[in-house]
Amino acid sequence: MATAGRGRAGAWVTAWARAERASDLAVALCLFVGLRIAFSALAFLVAARGDAAPPCFRGLAAPVLHPTGLDFRLLGVWERWDACWYERIAAVGYPPRDPSVAFFPLYPLLMRVVGVPLGGHLTLAGLVVSALAYIAAIVGLCRLVRRDFDVGVARRAALALSVFPSAFFLFAPYTEALFLALAVWVLDAARGGRWGLAALLALLVGLTRTQGCFLALPLAWEWWRSWRIGRAGVSAALVPPLPVAGLLLFLAYSKAATGGTTFQAQRANWGFLPRPPWAAIAASWHFIRAHDRPIEVLNLTLLLLFTAFLLAGLRRLPPSYSLYATPQLLLIGTREHLADTPLMSTSRFLLVLFPIFVLVALVGRCRPLWYGWLGLSLALLTLLVVWFFRGEFVA
Repeated sequence: MATAGRGRAGAWVTAWARAERASDLAVALCLFVGLRIAFSALAFLVAARGDAAPPCFRGLAAPVLHPTGLDFRLLGVWERWDACWYERIAAVGYPPRDPSVAFFPLYPLLMRVVGVPLGGHLTLAGLVVSALAYIAAIVGLCRLVRRDFDVGVARRAALALSVFPSAFFLFAPYTEALFLALAVWVLDAARGGRWGLAALLALLVGLTRTQGCFLALPLAWEWWRSWRIGRAGVSAALVPPLPVAGLLLFLAYSKAATGGTTFQAQRANWGFLPRPPWAAIAASWHFIRAHDRPIEVLNLTLLLLFTAFLLAGLRRLPPSYSLYATPQLLLIGTREHLADTPLMSTSRFLLVLFPIFVLVALVGRCRPLWYGWLGLSLALLTLLVVWFFRGEFVA
């Protein structure tokens, strides 16, 4: 009888463990479906009012969607700004001396692959890639954060990130969802001692965007921590340099294929220049006083808020979290855009700094602060996504 009881208890524990793993996927799917329905409803409203800007094509070999009708309201409204560049790269690659080399290759490559069974519909392919990446990112985030905190913190972090004002970029044909998914899963693989998987993901994250190279820092910390207690061999030390190797691989390819590198293209065509953080903040403040651009107010406010959160919460975060967030935040705060708003795209770049949302989740144990954060985030998210559908630059 006792054996049978222990057997039933063991079966119950196994079933509970499986249910808990599945519940992360359930949370991710619920968030995805709910937000996708909300964004689609907003797109229909904006298009019905005649306020939606037409999609852009940027010299694609052939249009892949109609500029009117149902497909425009569901798909074409997402074809904005950087999404057009990724679609162009997926269609024609990197032509010689073309500014598209400013954009990294993994996302458009996945668009091209996914577009094959979709009849070459690259806009739809980009949305599918982002959808799958978002779900993977939320599942991986919950899994990673549970290693260091409880389930409640993990779920609140996922929710706070998903309703952040710029969170709609996780659903758009942009790299945010893919980068976030690769980042959380490579850290989770390293934390779990799965260095083979970590090696593959580390190389891929370096092919996704410039900031991917910074994953070398938390991976180096995780290797050293594991090696010190005998859980990682010397061969695993090859993993931390792989994000940098991915970046260098693309730089070498872009130079050979197009005659220029991503950094040259970004400076020549987008006007990003390095600045001391105080100079970038001062430029943003002077711009706000001289121009009526609410998006710059949001960019500066979020940059300062994230910096304050990180400084105040460093002791609460595992070292690998801090090593992930700090260099990216420094990069965001030390660039000035000369042709538009000084802190252009800051709200989007901050979106992938998941450790900040872990700190928000910890603060979220205080219900009034938590509901206040969610309410303000949802209001700003609604406003920004409407502006995005209208063709305004909110990145």
